[in-house]
Amino acid sequence: MTARPLEAVELARAHSRTRRRGPLARRRELMAYAFLLPAVLLLAVFTLVPFVQAVVLSFQQWDGVSTASPFVGLSNYKFVLHDTVFWSSMRNVLIFGVAGFVLGNALSLGMAIAVNRVRRGKAFFRTAFYLPGVFSVVVIGMMFSWLLAPNAGIVNRLLGGVGLSGLQHNWLEDPGTALPAVAAVFLWYHWGFGFILYLAGLQDVPVELYEAADLDGAGGWAKFRYVTWPDLLPVTAIVSLLTLLGALQVFGTVQVLTNGGPGDHTMVPTLRIYQEAFTNQRFGSAAAMSVIFGGALVLLAMLHLWLSRRRK
Repeated sequence: MTARPLEAVELARAHSRTRRRGPLARRRELMAYAFLLPAVLLLAVFTLVPFVQAVVLSFQQWDGVSTASPFVGLSNYKFVLHDTVFWSSMRNVLIFGVAGFVLGNALSLGMAIAVNRVRRGKAFFRTAFYLPGVFSVVVIGMMFSWLLAPNAGIVNRLLGGVGLSGLQHNWLEDPGTALPAVAAVFLWYHWGFGFILYLAGLQDVPVELYEAADLDGAGGWAKFRYVTWPDLLPVTAIVSLLTLLGALQVFGTVQVLTNGGPGDHTMVPTLRIYQEAFTNQRFGSAAAMSVIFGGALVLLAMLHLWLSRRRK
């Protein structure tokens, strides 16, 4: 190793970037933007317009049926500020966010690196690891409801069969284990998405960078730190953002497994907003919750993108 880590790698990377920025690459980039434009317009229409409507509704009182929706000013926001269930759900969803961001990304990256090194059976592992994300969230919820059942569940039966009956639990009804159990199911269901993106990113790392690292006498950790990780930063930024936002917007997994129980211990903002609107018939306060929660997600996404650009 030289005084400056992996100088040959830096030279190879600079050569690779120079080669990519030719006229053909610029034309392909413009073509990509042209294909993305219709999708961007559709997303703007179907995202921005409903959000503006939610902001307007948050200052009104509406039961979802009547034609009258009187203006109530900040009353809905005052109600939300004193709604302990909503803020408890915000605390719970932070646990989902941390679990998805840290554990989910680490699992996805680790398994992608392992599969990328496999010589045979790569297609099998790629399919097997992504397969859980193909199933409906209802199917996954019902399956894990059966696996984690207190009496007939396979998890408790296995624990009893190996002499660990003291660890048997009513996993989804015990306030101490319900939230970790639901978070674990969410991770199992969603980590395959990040795995596929990381695997694609690993296969896009130029081979000459690893060859240059070998010339510098780099070991496995040095190759990952100075070759693999820098080239994975764009993929990591996208995977981290999508994983974090997906974890914070979790809905179906919680609704099927616990419906926010026991005693609101697994309540999340999306489910709380749904219940406020369609169960309590208070669409104005539900809209206020949506504005607060949606604004927090937008700020978090902007912060994440800003930090990603700074690291790059």
